[in-house]
Amino acid sequence: MTKLGHIFNELCSRTDYEQCRRPRAARFSLQSMTAMMSALGDPNLQVPAIHVAGSKGKGSVAYYLSWALQQSGKNVGLYTSPHLTDWRERVQINSEFASDDDLCVAMQAVLDVASDDATFFDLLTATAFQLFAQQQLDCMIIETGLGGRFDSTNVLQPLAAVITALELEHTDVLGDTLVEIAKEKGGVYKSNTQLWCAATIESEAKLVLHQIANSLGDELRIGPRGELTAPELPKFAASNRALAVAVLESLGGDYIVAAHLLRVAMLSDLNIPGRFELRYSSAGRAVVFDVAHSEQSLTETLRCFRAMFKDEERAVLMALRDDKDAESLGVALVEVADIDGHAESWYCCPAGSHPRSARADKIAPAFNAEVLTVVDFPEGEQPLLVTGSTYLVGALRNKTISSTDVQAIRS
Repeated sequence: MTKLGHIFNELCSRTDYEQCRRPRAARFSLQSMTAMMSALGDPNLQVPAIHVAGSKGKGSVAYYLSWALQQSGKNVGLYTSPHLTDWRERVQINSEFASDDDLCVAMQAVLDVASDDATFFDLLTATAFQLFAQQQLDCMIIETGLGGRFDSTNVLQPLAAVITALELEHTDVLGDTLVEIAKEKGGVYKSNTQLWCAATIESEAKLVLHQIANSLGDELRIGPRGELTAPELPKFAASNRALAVAVLESLGGDYIVAAHLLRVAMLSDLNIPGRFELRYSSAGRAVVFDVAHSEQSLTETLRCFRAMFKDEERAVLMALRDDKDAESLGVALVEVADIDGHAESWYCCPAGSHPRSARADKIAPAFNAEVLTVVDFPEGEQPLLVTGSTYLVGALRNKTISSTDVQAIRS
């Protein structure tokens, strides 16, 4: 095992709330993080940051911001979670994995000052801050893990704090109303920071965010509503892009160049892994991957999948965590109009190797789906949508190739 592997294993030996077998847990304290940051010389404050939170869309907005700033000539760090196939996806510099040597140095520095109660996410977040500071980057885009107020990332003093879509999710930790969830997400707002939220957020939640902004002596900036440019493109993708453009424009200076580049970018340049991503099996089967796992995102993803492959027979492979309400999701998805009436086969399988995967036989009836006991593609040649779980997408994505690679092979 490499030196990096050994150090990463030490991080993994700590409490990891992403992989807990019991119902979702969380620690409501930033004490470990603030202590580590202080001991390391506050790397979290050494690189200009944009902080992104939200129930859905935060990963996409973070990616768009990072892409645009990189295209404008800045050296950019991007921190996201969870990963699809390789943990190093979480800590990137200019869209590339950091070098093993640089990661080792940063991780060891963090471990040297970490307390025993620091979690896996604490340590990896601290590593990202340490690495980005070591590299003296121009900017870092930081995505929250869960919530906002007590999330490990919430030790920043960012240029802008952005909240994307809000939905009822992780209610056992964040609260069971949009108002309660907005209070937790709004914890990323700071004074002397541009405070943003998506236009699509419900009015009662938006009111909470207004109140938090007012308490900080600032205004809440509302993002624009993105327009749907084609029926097969998710509405939330356009909205996320429009929000990222607005944030960059408002920051002014060099960031205006990045905003312009993002606004005029071709959609093919903004292909985000696992976000309505079209790939192909080795046999040439079209496979769309999307990590959607809430009612709103799943219904929109299904609508777009059907629009993309209208007049064709299709298939859907679904997996969920065991804290999802399969019956409610099933009802919501049934109500999504099938635009052409062609046969659509549904399958349910485990959510990758996640310990809290819902049993396929338990959720399959909600979707009138066939049960697959193994994590693999169902047989057939029809276009396939793989969705419902980040861990399912991560488990199967490496078994496909990109549309760019397919074009190269065919040429």
